[in-house]
Amino acid sequence: MGLILASSSPRRKRILQDLGYNFDCISPNIDETNSSNLKPVDYVVNVSERKGSHVWNNNQGSHVLSGDTIIDFNGKIIGKPSSNGEAFKIIQTLSNHTHSVISGLSLFYNNKAITIFDKTNVTFKDLSEDVIQNYIESFDVLDKAGAYNIEDAENILIKHIDGCYNNIVGFPLKKFKMSKIKIILENL
Repeated sequence: MGLILASSSPRRKRILQDLGYNFDCISPNIDETNSSNLKPVDYVVNVSERKGSHVWNNNQGSHVLSGDTIIDFNGKIIGKPSSNGEAFKIIQTLSNHTHSVISGLSLFYNNKAITIFDKTNVTFKDLSEDVIQNYIESFDVLDKAGAYNIEDAENILIKHIDGCYNNIVGFPLKKFKMSKIKIILENL
């Protein structure tokens, strides 16, 4: 009985490795469409749980950790852009505004599930079209919620962060350290 990370996120993988865990990775490949029109927090929890459940159903002897991250801008969910043009529009919309990054983390084990989430507020600088275009041309924006990766964007796009930095990366580390999930994983 081991630990499986149900994620293709290199950032979640790195954080879990940095915490000292040994695990295998399985990408969940689920449909992330918000067909039920869930509110942002409910949606991120739902997707995190569906990812974990999908992998756990085929690996019930293991502990399966899954996660999801979205942007909440005025109650609207902003996911991953499908093109550089869409990425430009997303970053332009977030320019000179504050949005919330919500990350969920779920653990499936012994026919049980636990989910935690955290919310971090991020304020963007007032960005010119040139700055946005240069950012898009310099970094991979298509597989990132909100079209940015905090590690690349921090000095270019970000004016202020209020909350857990690693939550923006995709792993609600502060909540994790105080959670039952951490206690269970420590006893593996």
